[in-house]
Amino acid sequence: MNINNDVDSTLKQMSQDDEEMTAKAMAQALGLPYIDLKNYPIEPKILKIIPEEEAIKNRAVAFLRDQEGQVKVLTDKADNPNLRSMLEKIAEAKHENFLISFGSKKSVDFGLTLYKNVPIDRSKEDQVHVTQELQETFDEGMKSLIDLRDKISKVSTTEILDLIFAGAIKNDASDIHLEPEETDVRIRYRVDGILQDVADLPTAAFKQIIGRIKYLSKLKLDVTHPQDGRFTIDVLGEEVDIRVATLPSSFGEAVVMRLLPKKKSFITLEQLGFRPDALQAVEAAISLPQGLIFNTGPTGSGKSTTLYAILQKLNTPEKKIITMENPVEYRIEGIEQIQVDMDNETAFLDILKGSLRQDPNVMMIGEIRDAESADIALQAAMTGHLVLTTLHTNNAPSAFARLAEIGVKPYLMAGTINLIIGQRLVRKIHTECGGKGCPICHQTGYKGRVALVEYIKPTAEIEDLILRQAPIREFEEMAKKLGMKTMYQDGMEKVAAGITTKEEVERVTQE
Repeated sequence: MNINNDVDSTLKQMSQDDEEMTAKAMAQALGLPYIDLKNYPIEPKILKIIPEEEAIKNRAVAFLRDQEGQVKVLTDKADNPNLRSMLEKIAEAKHENFLISFGSKKSVDFGLTLYKNVPIDRSKEDQVHVTQELQETFDEGMKSLIDLRDKISKVSTTEILDLIFAGAIKNDASDIHLEPEETDVRIRYRVDGILQDVADLPTAAFKQIIGRIKYLSKLKLDVTHPQDGRFTIDVLGEEVDIRVATLPSSFGEAVVMRLLPKKKSFITLEQLGFRPDALQAVEAAISLPQGLIFNTGPTGSGKSTTLYAILQKLNTPEKKIITMENPVEYRIEGIEQIQVDMDNETAFLDILKGSLRQDPNVMMIGEIRDAESADIALQAAMTGHLVLTTLHTNNAPSAFARLAEIGVKPYLMAGTINLIIGQRLVRKIHTECGGKGCPICHQTGYKGRVALVEYIKPTAEIEDLILRQAPIREFEEMAKKLGMKTMYQDGMEKVAAGITTKEEVERVTQE
């Protein structure tokens, strides 16, 4: 028998007993129930009511739901003002009532270890579900955003978020905007690139909704600085990723949510509206074993959609294709897609260089922002790789001058670029109402979008301008001299064909 071990064990037990006695006395002084979690059966679905990060930060463990439906929470920091604030925010988001109990540090530490030791599957109750019933509500009774506005004003707060998502999906919205104003909160959908008012929410209801959004997307509940997160909603058994961005505004936190269906039927360049000569130019550029293809335009001009359509053409078993995107919006079978943080320049460049060592035939780089990433892309295009990427410029010819501005050496551009595309998206006339406006198109007269495209293939004349670093104006003049059809000209042809309107073309092409 080891007497020393027995003594140590006895002293340890006495110390633990003393800690529990002290905690019990403290609980009585605070007027709170005392709980020892040792050997306490805690269900994972109860534990995860408080997100792990919040539980650790605030020393709080959810351990039991009582017969009245209230959630009991154990803490050893009952005087922490942030604890009650955190519980209030979760109560709003999850529609829960909490009861605080007090316990020892040892007991709370034990509860916190369960986040690691107990497997916790994401419960369906923590997801948004666009059900068949909700969809049928739209099919039967809601034909326009006006009908949706009326419905939102009548449902309970707990149903509003589900209804907002159902309405967004039904109306083919790409984004949902929740914008606090002085007296209420405005809900808007971006449909066919244009923001449209949906409804106004009472500020009290919005507090519950934003709490639930932050809870679902695992954002910090008790801070109001800009945050980014994401979660998944279930739409009739299909998953849709929701990308969330919050931003403090004068009257509260504004939220923008982008909808990214995981199963997406990609559209072709023909469906996008590329005219025959533009299609031939793309086919010729991607048939080459190496070189660089730029797609230019502002945010929201459809650049990524076009690059995905090109990737679909290139995606054959004998080719290795790697993409670097921020974020990966849609998964394509057979392509290695890497999500990168382009704001972290060092990490992005490391991934870009590492991807070259993977021996790809084709690479897609989400965006060229600086000289170093441009140099790597151009050097890859010179050494046996076909590279697709985007650049923020107003039109195709100005891409050459833009690359020179960020410090790309002229000799790297000359002979390396296969094609530069410039594009915008315009709304199409709604054929069912002839553009007059109806409930289906929300009285806008438009439904769907089509691309306006211009392109330029480097020639000897263009390369001469590159080598002498000519200004943008000379590139534009030379492109027109060589016969480039501008986006405006493409648009006016589509106006003549009855596809869109002059107002739409002018809206997106005026600089």
